[in-house]
Order: sequence, then structure tokens, then C-alpha cells
Amino acid sequence: MQKTALPAWFGDARIQASADIVIVGNGIAGLTAAIEARRLAPEATILILTEQCYPTIHTPALRQILTGKVNRQQLLAYPEGTEQARGIKVGVARVEGIDAVERRLHVARGGIVHYGVLLLATGSVARGLSKNLPGAALDGVLTLHRLPDYLDVRRRLREVREVAVIGGGVHGAETVMSLLHIGKRVHWFIRGSYCLPRLLNRAAAELVLRHVEQAGALVHLESEVIGFLGSVGELAAVATADGRVIPAQLALICTGTRPALDLATRSTLPLVYEAEQGILVDERLCTSVPAILAAGDVAAWQHPLSGSYRSQPSWHAAVLQGRVAAATMTGRMATHVSEVVGAPWQATRLGSLSILAVGDPLAEAAEVRVLTRHGKQSYYRLVLAGERLIGYLALGRAQPDALAIKRLIDEALPVTAVQDALLRGVFDARAYFAQLRSSTLYSLTVPGRLAERALATSRCAPPLSSPLSTTAAMVGWQAPPQGGEPFLQGSASRRRPQTEPLRRLIPRQQATDVSAAAGVAAFADACAWRPDLEPEPQRLALPTSWPQPNPHPVRCCQ
Repeated sequence: MQKTALPAWFGDARIQASADIVIVGNGIAGLTAAIEARRLAPEATILILTEQCYPTIHTPALRQILTGKVNRQQLLAYPEGTEQARGIKVGVARVEGIDAVERRLHVARGGIVHYGVLLLATGSVARGLSKNLPGAALDGVLTLHRLPDYLDVRRRLREVREVAVIGGGVHGAETVMSLLHIGKRVHWFIRGSYCLPRLLNRAAAELVLRHVEQAGALVHLESEVIGFLGSVGELAAVATADGRVIPAQLALICTGTRPALDLATRSTLPLVYEAEQGILVDERLCTSVPAILAAGDVAAWQHPLSGSYRSQPSWHAAVLQGRVAAATMTGRMATHVSEVVGAPWQATRLGSLSILAVGDPLAEAAEVRVLTRHGKQSYYRLVLAGERLIGYLALGRAQPDALAIKRLIDEALPVTAVQDALLRGVFDARAYFAQLRSSTLYSLTVPGRLAERALATSRCAPPLSSPLSTTAAMVGWQAPPQGGEPFLQGSASRRRPQTEPLRRLIPRQQATDVSAAAGVAAFADACAWRPDLEPEPQRLALPTSWPQPNPHPVRCCQ
């Protein structure tokens, strides 16, 4: 893979640079936010700071590197040179601290970068094993997480006969199947009594274990690795707590990830975070510190049902969070992140076995109803609350449409008529949603219904609900756990009836006033639709409330 040309001057102590939008991390959440912010604010200066010396890659496809199914060029999330083509500056630098009062970043070796608004998209780091574990420093003991880790493993595989994979999650299972595909003898060490405990119940996990064993893996349940044995500095065997010593020339640690919070702990104004979940953000991804947002694996927002803060580390969720962050940073209206991301989902394929989990498939409560169907090579589980689907788990040869089932949960659609199809894994999403649209249109044509609908959605009709209060409509972070001011003002979320025209563009003369916190009335006027005004695309300037410590483009200081 050719490296994208990246400026390397951010480590120089003489450097002072500035940008309207500074993003730390070039993962998919950070890059998506930068590209979307460029679209929403064409005149803004955007800078991405990253410690990686390679472009953004499609991390879910990293496992395919081991099998040779994809090459390094195919891993690119966007075509090479995307940042330069959009005028997005990218710098290789390690950010060592945040001066939230002066709105500047301290980078390695003394450099300073000023920001108008800062997005933390630092992603996650591998949990790994304890560094004090005997033999952890032997050559051949590797933690799989980043692209260099996979490239290192790929170079070593020619000289390896037996491989130990440590970790009973999805990452470990995918790694085991990839190694079996290329003909290696694989030992899979799982600490618990079954695999994938966060995704599957015991019945489904037994089906997965049987499938993996039939593929040729040696599965070691309830086995905790306590050390590694070597020969002349190289790994020779793995030792377990029950006294076994299993030969292996390569040990791959796949024990999950945690949010990368090192930078969050080095801020002059404290960022509120939870060690296992991430930086706490509100529905607009604003943190407890003004002008600082967080997105991706490092961000944790409040779940609307449970009320607890939790992150959603997945590629799809990171892309959606990047778009929400861009809308917030540029002062545009955006729906809440919980509404945009919706129910969590995860899909993977282990050889010929597909696994799909959507929502909360392991829910067990008195108010929910659980339906299961267990076959020789398949398993399906539905969790229902009345007619609503709140969790779905499917294992089988064919994988159902994940996003269609996610839509059933997100929109709380009735599934009574299709629950048998869901249980058998033959749900026809296209037919279901086509029939749903037909039923909706038919209900509008019933005598009297169309007139009532037109009256309810007319511009002259009284509001269907009471208007939002000033606080509820204008404040992004309504109650930070440890105080703090909201970053953006005037970013109310207003739901419009579906019968209104979709092209609602901001009038030219009021475009720059939306994000200036002029009050609810000014905000309502800016969003109002005027039939006498021909809508046309407009550019929205960056919020005038942003301080501009250095209004010039990013540059080197001589």
C-alpha cells in the first residue's frame, strides 16, 4: 500500500498551527466527520491529527488479510488522496495534552495546534494480557488489533505449524477460522464455559463450537493462559492454569478492546468518562467540556431505555456518529445520536455459518416473550415485547437482511404476521415493507382520513404538541455530570410530518444566524418554509461564536 503524502512537521517545537475544526484520530468516525463537515462548511479549515502513518482502512476486513482474500490496497475505506482532494489537512503527530481553556493542543516535542472545535475520535486499544505474564515478551506472542499486527502475523505464518488463539469473542472466532482456512493447526483458548458470551446464549454457542471443531480447531474451554514457554527467545508452548503445556509457535491475543482514553485524562478541564465505556457525551456528541466532542469507539451516550451510558464499537455506528458530529460542529440541525444509530447489530460469518445479532437478543425479563427455533445446523431466537421485536439472533447457512431487521426494531414495527418467517430465517424484507407502505397509503384514502391528515399537517393548523421550551430546544448538553456549558446553541431537533415537502432549505438572508444562538423565535423563522421563496442550496457559515486564535489556514511558523 502506498502511503498518502502526510505532512510530518507537527512534531517540531517551532510549529504553531490552527484550524476551525481539529479531529484527533483518522479512523472511520474521524474521517467521516471531516468529509461531512467539508460538505456542510466548504470554507472551514479542517485538520486531522493521527499517529498512524497510513490512510483510513476498513477495519472489519483486517481478518481477511490473514487468508489473502484481500490485499492492502483493498483495505482503504476511501480512495487514496480523498483528504487532499477535499482540502482536508492531515498531520502525523502525537497529541499529548488538551488546553481546553485556550483551546489548543500540545503535540509531541513542543508543537501547538489551536482549534475552534475539537473532535476526539481516538477509537479503541486492545485489552491484551497482563504485561507481567511470564513469557509475554517472547518473539511470537502478538496482540491483534491494528494493521501492522496483521501484517506481522502474515509474514510469520510460513514458518508456523501450530497457532494458539486466546480470546473467546467474535475477534477470536474469526481469527481461528481464518487460520484454519490456510491450513494451520489451531488451538482456541476460551476462559469461560462457552464462546461469544456477549452475543450468544449457551444453546447458540454450542452450535458455533461444534461448527468450529468440525472445521478442525482444537477448542479448550475454561482454560486460562498463565504463561508462555520459549526456546532461545522464541515462543514454543502455551501454559494453562490446569497444568497443561500445549505446543505453539505463534500466540495471537484477541481479548477485546477498550476505549482509548489516554488523551481524555490529559485535559485542563476534566472530561467526564467511564473507564470501560468511554467519554460521556450527550445526544449531539458534545462532551462536558465546551467545544469538545467525541465520536466512535471512544464515545458513550445514554441509552434511552436503560438510562446507562454505553459505547457502540462497530464500523456502521462509527460512520453514523461521524455524520452527527459533523452536523454539530458546523451548526447544522441533526437528529439525536441514539435515533441515528438505533439498535446495535453485529454480523459475521465463520466458514459456512452465518451469525447475526440485532438489538438485545439475550434479554430475559417478565415483560418480554422469547421464541426460539433450534435445528441441527441453525438457531433462531426472537425477543418480543407485545407485537414489537426488541432482539433477534440468527445462526444458519444464510444470513437474513441485518439492516431490515434493525429497522423493525428501530421503528417499533409490528412483527406478528412475520414472526414465523423470522423464526425460520426466511423473512422477505422487501415484501414486508412494500405491504406496509401499501397499507399506509390505503389508510389515507379512507373517506374522511385524508381531510383530517391534511388539516393536521397544514401550515395554518395549530401545533400538534406543545412547543419546546427554551432550555429543551436550545441546549445540547442539558445536565453535564460535573457542570460545563453547552457547546452549540440553536440546534433544536424538530420532527416534521412526512407530508411536508422534503426540500426545506434555509433562506439566504438567515442562513448564518441559525447557529448564533439568537433564540427560539429566530430559529423557528430560519426553519420556516415560505412558498413565495424559491429554495436553492445555500452555504452555512461556521458559528460566529467560535474563537479564532489564528484565522489563517494551517501553516508552519518560521
